[in-house]
Amino acid sequence: MVHSESDKYKNDLLETLKKKFEGKLSDEELAFITGSYDKYMFEMIKLMKEGKSAHEKFFADIILNSIDAIVGFNNANEVFLWNKGAEKIFGWTKEEMMGKNFAVIVPKELLDKGEVVYMHSKIEEQGFISNYETKRITKTGEYRNVSISRFVIFNDKEEIIGSVGIIRDITTEKNLEKELRDKENLALIGEVVSSIAHNISNPLNIISGNADYLLIDKKKDEEGFEELKIIVDETTRITKSIRQILNFARPLAPMREETTMNELVTDATAGFKFIKGDKPVELKLKLDKNPVFVKVDKEMFKDIIQNLITNSIHAIPIDRNGIIEIKTASEAGCSILEISDNGTGISEKDIASIFKPFYSTKGYGKGTGLGLAFTQRVVKEHGGTISVYNGNVRGVTFIINLPLI
Repeated sequence: MVHSESDKYKNDLLETLKKKFEGKLSDEELAFITGSYDKYMFEMIKLMKEGKSAHEKFFADIILNSIDAIVGFNNANEVFLWNKGAEKIFGWTKEEMMGKNFAVIVPKELLDKGEVVYMHSKIEEQGFISNYETKRITKTGEYRNVSISRFVIFNDKEEIIGSVGIIRDITTEKNLEKELRDKENLALIGEVVSSIAHNISNPLNIISGNADYLLIDKKKDEEGFEELKIIVDETTRITKSIRQILNFARPLAPMREETTMNELVTDATAGFKFIKGDKPVELKLKLDKNPVFVKVDKEMFKDIIQNLITNSIHAIPIDRNGIIEIKTASEAGCSILEISDNGTGISEKDIASIFKPFYSTKGYGKGTGLGLAFTQRVVKEHGGTISVYNGNVRGVTFIINLPLI
């Protein structure tokens, strides 16, 4: 178009020169002038094209290399733009995502709840959504907390041709917020429980002490023995529950020592026959033949291993020959502990919540719901991880990974 318009102006220039100078300029001189015009015009066009190209490249680099995911969708919600930020956050490459419906990154439960329909209605209503917080799913199935801003795009005729979403990964921020809330809740729990414990500890000790004193002169078959025994057992249970809550609410101050997972397991299982009581439960140990060293608080880890064993014993029905298997191993710079049982397992609705404080599957009055929460807290304090899964047939397995020294 520019070249065509330039030719018109060149012809006008030639006619103007001929009229003005009336034969004073030769055809060669006129050709030189118009040729120079062409040369300079083409150079200007070249410079304009190069400038436009550099301008476009500048903004293209910003979009394509942004650390946030920038995703373009057509009117059918198919992806036509997938930058490096999107590749890094979600794991899918540009080639894998081109032409796909963006619902592939939306968790199924959010699709079922109609989140996509809701977002579309908002965009149609106001032309955009801003800082909408939700969850998205990666290629490996990992959930990410994200903040989404999305707006429609138009062509020259003001027709909607799609939309662009800017997706920011806020998973780290959300985890930090949760940790802060948990710490604040723990501090509040500590204050409340300390006050309660102070007020009821003395009466409990008096009740328990008097019941113990009366039991000294009672025989099992005498009247009142069972009632006194129940009083002692129940006051002991209440005292133990208060102590558990106090321990959970207090800040951890581990006394780290060098040891091996084998040593921790051996110490924790030394009194297994007393822990299982009369229940027919067999303990199997498969300890690492080449144990590696970790640096942990021995007493804390003895407590959490015993807690996991106790949970396994409780999960095994009384009419079943129980098996608890404990394995230790090391790989990839970690010391690994596995505790498995052949109990009833954990329901799918509970398995995602068992590490939450005060969440218990044992029924009312049978636990504080702090054992596994405290276990996770201790493991995290030592830089490790704990996970759980149900067995293929029955039972459950807990896996603890600890970094080596």
